[in-house]
Amino acid sequence: MKDSDGLGYTPEVREVENVRGEARQLSSGILDAIAVKGDVTKPGPGVAVCGGKDSDYFYKIHHPWSLRGVPVGDLKGAMERLKDDLPKRGWKVVKYGPDSSPSRSLELIADSTEKKFSVNVSLDDRSGEGKDSQILVDLVSACFRVPDGKTVVGY
Repeated sequence: MKDSDGLGYTPEVREVENVRGEARQLSSGILDAIAVKGDVTKPGPGVAVCGGKDSDYFYKIHHPWSLRGVPVGDLKGAMERLKDDLPKRGWKVVKYGPDSSPSRSLELIADSTEKKFSVNVSLDDRSGEGKDSQILVDLVSACFRVPDGKTVVGY
């Protein structure tokens, strides 16, 4: 099946649960690289719509989570560790530095072409507001297609 909606690639055929498991492993590796103990949000990776494709057969995996309950200085150190450690784990860091928001939050964007995932990690520094600062992680896969005879479930 050829790409016809501008994805720029033909989605690979993969079982939803296999890709969801891969997302769990990748998120776990990112948390290991952060190397800071804190409160991590619990919801696991979910199935998301793959824009412009038939949602019965095409999907992507989306796993947003956060780490909080840690001093902002430790979180800043964690962002630096991520920048240094992710390439050792098969990620290519494509951006590291302040984002375009008014707060100029520290942001890291990395791609894993082998695993077909991207991650956006940002430091939400709320220390000046008297609130907990946090690291926000947004892991998302490329679009995939379910094997013949199956449909996507789990939206």
